[in-house]
Amino acid sequence: MQTDETLLDEIDRIHDAEPERAAQLLRELDAGALAATRLGELAFLFNHVLGEKFGRWDEAAERIAQLAVRDDAPPGVWRQLFAAHTLRGDALGAAAARTALARSTGASDAEANWAGELTVLAYVTDPLSRADDVLALAKAAAQIEASPLDAALAACFNNVTARLLEASLNRPLAAAGAAALRAGAEAARRFWYRAGQWLQHERADYLCAKVDVRIGDAAAAIAAAEHGLRVVEANGNDAVERAFLLLPLAAALAASGQMARAEALRAEAERLASGFDAATRAAFEQDRAELFGSSA
Repeated sequence: MQTDETLLDEIDRIHDAEPERAAQLLRELDAGALAATRLGELAFLFNHVLGEKFGRWDEAAERIAQLAVRDDAPPGVWRQLFAAHTLRGDALGAAAARTALARSTGASDAEANWAGELTVLAYVTDPLSRADDVLALAKAAAQIEASPLDAALAACFNNVTARLLEASLNRPLAAAGAAALRAGAEAARRFWYRAGQWLQHERADYLCAKVDVRIGDAAAAIAAAEHGLRVVEANGNDAVERAFLLLPLAAALAASGQMARAEALRAEAERLASGFDAATRAAFEQDRAELFGSSA
């Protein structure tokens, strides 16, 4: 028997491949039956599916607002509500969501605003057109020593930077885009190293390595990937995490002229990936194409 929890799992699984079906299921789901721990995920899906994919920001905001009235609504609901109100053009609603986010977490109003603005940037059609905003937010957030929103800021900078990186592929990268990529990746790493566990630490290094390859800084990419590998090795040397880090390391080594080591590490990554499930293998092949070219 399908529960609302399993229905949410199904929506999460199909939302990119079958957005119309995901939208229908989102409207059928009984949010009141969900545990508080799933509300942030649901709020994201309202924005990602109803708002980003279909332009129904009014509906997304209204549905997230229904989640926000719950006493146990987590901070992620308020971040997503800020984004939905902003993208529907409701400045007063966004301000109220920002205030609620600050109040519910003990963060400053500025910190709550950074988290909200970064959440908005995760939904813009062309994130590179907002590169200056990402850079400004990264510079502002770098001034704080610690925040109740460290984990949220880490995830937000990670998501925005990943979208910037994806948008930058197969097109010229201007100086503003390169600066935003580097600042966003470094901000994600700084916040994840404060708020995350080893898995988030090494994945932050992995993002920095991919960004550094993209902007042409092979030395920085090698340093980031090798640091991430040391983290993985110290925590069980997981094959998936290792293989994904080996790809940007191999690409950076090749760019710096260290072809023999690059080829050996890439071959190791391929051997590890041969045992991956279909979804993980597809993600690995996407990374390989991004780093080495579609014919690689």
